[in-house]
Amino acid sequence: MLDGRRSSTADGYPQHWLDGVSSFYDYLDDEATERVCTGTACRFARGGRAEGTPVHCLGRCYEAPVTSRQQGGPIPRLSLVEQPVILRHLVGGARPDPAGEYTALPDPASILDAVISSGLRGRGGAGFPTGAKWRTARDTEAPDRYVVANGDEGDPGSFVDRLLLEEDPHAVLAGMLACARAIGARRGVVFIRREYPHAQTVMRDAIEGANSAGHLGDFQVRVVSSAGSYVAGEETALLRAIEGSRAEPSPKPPFPAERGLEGLPTVVQNVETLAAVPWVVERKQRADTKVVCVTGAVNRPCAVEIAFGTPLSEVLERACSGAPAGRRWKMALVGGPMGRVLSAAAFNTPLSFEALPGMGHAGVHVFDDRVSARELASHLFEFAASESCGNCAPCRIGTTQLASRKSAASLERLLTTLELGSLCGFGQGVPRPIRDLLRDFPQELFV
Repeated sequence: MLDGRRSSTADGYPQHWLDGVSSFYDYLDDEATERVCTGTACRFARGGRAEGTPVHCLGRCYEAPVTSRQQGGPIPRLSLVEQPVILRHLVGGARPDPAGEYTALPDPASILDAVISSGLRGRGGAGFPTGAKWRTARDTEAPDRYVVANGDEGDPGSFVDRLLLEEDPHAVLAGMLACARAIGARRGVVFIRREYPHAQTVMRDAIEGANSAGHLGDFQVRVVSSAGSYVAGEETALLRAIEGSRAEPSPKPPFPAERGLEGLPTVVQNVETLAAVPWVVERKQRADTKVVCVTGAVNRPCAVEIAFGTPLSEVLERACSGAPAGRRWKMALVGGPMGRVLSAAAFNTPLSFEALPGMGHAGVHVFDDRVSARELASHLFEFAASESCGNCAPCRIGTTQLASRKSAASLERLLTTLELGSLCGFGQGVPRPIRDLLRDFPQELFV
């Protein structure tokens, strides 16, 4: 017996196991409860904390501040490239019949060759070569394989995955089917944030429609809902969540492409990446574009497709129509809580994995000079402390220690401990934007 309760449930699971899983997630209670978004855009739009049950991002950063019960408007989108890839069906005219996304897929070898030749890299943040991951999964000896679409878009400030899941689900499904054919998989999972209920409904309807039309063949796809955990976006944690466990990252190797769901080779690919695959395979061209979501101190928050290497300043002026009247830009957070901070003087930095390592999913939140570096650092640490899985002490304890640091040297020791001692990319990434603040605004961090 544990705490006077039964040691197992009617399903045969140990009670302590169920307690451990249920205590990990934030979104297992009544979904009718109104939740107040505390993500970066909403937090700074309100000018401080708000009363109510918090949620870290609702994917509506372009109309911040929001709550879960408010009716959301359409996601603004545009393209700065002549030939959009990711948003090809969502800007510039009528959408084609979704059947074309499926029927244009060639044989497995041709699919893999096209993806490898295109140099397509993951758009979820890591930028890993997509073709190399697929080839590993194909070449690993196993009776079956999985394809997983990662729709756990947890970075506050990013909403491109929600846009694609809700408005272009067949592009994502066709990308999954292409991967399944290329690696020899018969099963797929679309993992979607609990905070995106409409996206889940749309994707389930798209799967049903694609099955009814015979597009998916023997490829079986299901939707799995996340239960509220930022760390679940990390691929090994995501797989544990699908399997019903706590979403705690696992040591690598082995990598999921070698050993993932049910011990089988599993390709985990971001939604935006999968949406690009049918275009890449059909045209046999490079896809050198990225969708950047911009919020904050701009006249027109939006999701905008750009060419890699476009300076941030050009995005803010051409796509977002500059700063609101009477406001002066100070800095921008690029890539969410584990991303990068650029001062206004560095807004000419090109947006690419090479020029801005750590830019991640490329959500951009722009701050004006009413926000201090200390406010932003405190917000980032609060987020990290709340979302740490708690599996390792450096991250679990270190993310609560910002207030105790009174000098640059003391703060740097904490950041080094997090970076070197944390078990996964979450804790290792916390220092990245803080170091940028320490470099550009040292006088504001210790007040």
